[in-house]
Amino acid sequence: MIILLVVAVVGGTWWSNTRHMDFVTPPTTAALEALRIKVESSLPREDQSDDAISVPTLVKIPEPPPSPPEPEIDLGDLTTPPTLQHYGDLSPQGAAHLIELANGLEKKGEFHRALLAWERVIDFTKSDESQAATAISSIKRLRPTLPDWNSKPEAKLTVTIHAGTGPKLAKSLASVLQDIARDLEAASSGIVKFTPKVTVGKTSSSGKKPTPVALWLSGPDKKSTATEVLSFTVDASDSLRQDALKTIFQLVRSHLGRTTRYTPPADLAEDEDPQSALNFRVTRLCWREFAAALNVPQKKAK
Repeated sequence: MIILLVVAVVGGTWWSNTRHMDFVTPPTTAALEALRIKVESSLPREDQSDDAISVPTLVKIPEPPPSPPEPEIDLGDLTTPPTLQHYGDLSPQGAAHLIELANGLEKKGEFHRALLAWERVIDFTKSDESQAATAISSIKRLRPTLPDWNSKPEAKLTVTIHAGTGPKLAKSLASVLQDIARDLEAASSGIVKFTPKVTVGKTSSSGKKPTPVALWLSGPDKKSTATEVLSFTVDASDSLRQDALKTIFQLVRSHLGRTTRYTPPADLAEDEDPQSALNFRVTRLCWREFAAALNVPQKKAK
């Protein structure tokens, strides 16, 4: 009985709602098109997904335009022969400017001029530690590839290396200073001719004590200007060359600092080779100015 009632209710409801509908006649083309449009409009578009899974299309931000290239540094007149003090007039612009100039000259293949610019970094400007190290490294790289600045013997300035010691060390010292004189001439790029002169003093009271050595530099004669006198002692002759070179470096450095307007080289670092310092940390211009200052008559004390 209940089943009949359920069937009657369902059937009555279906008949009541569908009695006016036509399930036999096919839909018209217009009706199908309208239905198609309605269904398509209800579906999400491919380029506008609203679901939580699809990744939205990101807007591409245009890249910023490239920075304009920096203007090339003015290398100046490359047709006239350079002088030993070349680029000194640019020192007020600072070490960084001279470093940029030196690099630009190297790229141009102007290695003689580049070396002069690197030298101005260390003898004309107050360069910081990094700038000085860059310049010295470049000088070490370029100097051996270029000829001496002066190749005329008659144009060389004469500097005398004076040394005083006892008889025990005199012969060894004379030989060492002869070798040092040749090395210093090369360090000056042929600008200075060094002549050693050893004076033998009295015999020390005890042969076991370290032997003292006094060193100073002057012009070619007794009337010439001289540096201060520095002394050191020698325990073994095998350290004589290094001790003499260290002392000569200190004499040159001190005299440049006291008597010229150039920036003197920094003091020797611990375990630094004094020969390398004389070769590459004293510029060719400073060698010339140092020798020229010693080649004038010594001022008489009033």
